[in-house]
Amino acid sequence: MKLSIYLVLFAITIGFTQCCKEKPTNDNNIPGLPPATQIGANTLGFLLNGVPWVPEGPNNLSIDYDPGFNNGIVSLVAYRQIQNTDNSVFALGIIDSLLFMSFPKSILIRNGSLAQASFTDKEFCARIHFDTSVFRSGVLNVTRLDGTNKIFSGTFEIKLFNPNCGDTIRITNGRFDLNF
Repeated sequence: MKLSIYLVLFAITIGFTQCCKEKPTNDNNIPGLPPATQIGANTLGFLLNGVPWVPEGPNNLSIDYDPGFNNGIVSLVAYRQIQNTDNSVFALGIIDSLLFMSFPKSILIRNGSLAQASFTDKEFCARIHFDTSVFRSGVLNVTRLDGTNKIFSGTFEIKLFNPNCGDTIRITNGRFDLNF
């Protein structure tokens, strides 16, 4: 009899502890965004101020990898061309010293840093990486740069502010997985 009481109390205790656990979040499954993969799936996406942004339209995603320039560079450009509603451009890259890095690696995105980001919105307000009046902060996490299999993948979080444009752009849950 005592054993059955202990089993019932044990079951109730387990039940209470299970219902109170927080479920883990998975940033890989965000509606409207491609999964964060490392297989060369030719995908890119992020939340732009909380709204999914993915390339759209003709010739909407490109990558340039050049190990011979500036000790190695890589840049990607994504276009969103939706007739009469959105024409925006996103760019992300490492502008120097790529050959001296090992991956995975996190690189800060700041004014004057090796990792840079740009965004031009549908109103053509530019937050360009070489414009010194644009404030930028964030991180580029390169999870894979594979010259043999020609894969460049990773994640990013960025804030961009141009005083002439008004609001800060917040790019969160960014992910890319490209073949070059």
